[in-house]
Amino acid sequence: MQNQLKRHILLVCKARHERAAQLGEEIRAWLEERGHKAHLVEAGLDSSLYTDALDFVVVLGGDGTMLGVARRLVGSDVPVLGINFGRVGFLTDAQPENWREKLAECLDGHEPVRSCMALSWSLVRDGEEIQGGAAVNDVVVSRGSLSRLVCLDIWVDGQRMGSLRSDGIILCTPVGSSGYSVSAGGPLLYPAMDAIGFTPVCPFLNTISPMVFPGSTDIELQILRGSTDCYLTVDGQEGHKLKKDDLVRISGLPAAVRFMGEGTCFFERLRSRGFVLQGSVGNCTGEML
Repeated sequence: MQNQLKRHILLVCKARHERAAQLGEEIRAWLEERGHKAHLVEAGLDSSLYTDALDFVVVLGGDGTMLGVARRLVGSDVPVLGINFGRVGFLTDAQPENWREKLAECLDGHEPVRSCMALSWSLVRDGEEIQGGAAVNDVVVSRGSLSRLVCLDIWVDGQRMGSLRSDGIILCTPVGSSGYSVSAGGPLLYPAMDAIGFTPVCPFLNTISPMVFPGSTDIELQILRGSTDCYLTVDGQEGHKLKKDDLVRISGLPAAVRFMGEGTCFFERLRSRGFVLQGSVGNCTGEML
C-alpha cells in the first residue's frame, strides 16, 4: 500500500562513482513516483540542500562519504541511512540489492534510529577563533612530512594534565574509536557510550597513556615551541596547519548524529574489519558460525 505521508529526502552519491550515481537516479525516480520529494547530489556539492526540512538523508557510498554527510548533519535531528558502496561499510546499514526494502521501512517510519555522539572542535589563534566545526570520528593533531615531534600542553576541564612530545594525539568518539585510534594503541569503545577516547601517537618515553574521558569533558591542546609543520585533521577529511601557541579545543556533543537502522551487531562489524576476537566465534543471536 502506498504511504500517504509525503517525505522530503536528500540522496547523496559517492563522488565520481558511476554505479552509485545510477542507483541514485533509480531511487530518486522511485521516490517521486510515490509522491515524495527527492533531490540527488554528488557528495561535497550543493550544501544548501542540507536543511532541517529534510525527513532523512540517504547516502550511497562508503564510510568516507557517510562521515562527510553526517558531519554536515550534526545537531540537526535529520537521520541518515547508508547504502554501502565502499569496502567495509562500518557506518552503512543497507546494501545496494536491498534498498527498496530498507527505504520502504524508512518511509513508513518503521526503521529504528540510533543516536551517537560527535565532537565539537575549534582552533584559536592569538585569542581569536579562526576555525571550528564538528567531527563524527576523530580530531587529530599530528606532525607533517618531517619526522619531528609535536609538542603539546594538555588541559582537561581546566586542569593541566601535562606536556606531551609525540607524533601526535587522537581524540575520538566511540564510533570513531575503531579507526585510527585503535590502530595507534587506543581503547576500543562501544558505540552507544558517551565518552571521548584520548590516544597519544608514539609518545616520547611513554609519558601519557591512552585514556577515556566522559563525553562532557573539555580538552584543550596548546602547540608549544619545538613543534614544526604540524596539522589539525578532522575525520581524516579536513585539515588545518597549526602554528606555535595555537589552541585546539575539543568537547563532546551528545546524541549529535542520528543513523537509521538497527545496525549490524557491533562485534560482527569488528569481525568484518579484521579484528580478532578470542574464543568461539558466534553471530549476534548466539548461534555458532
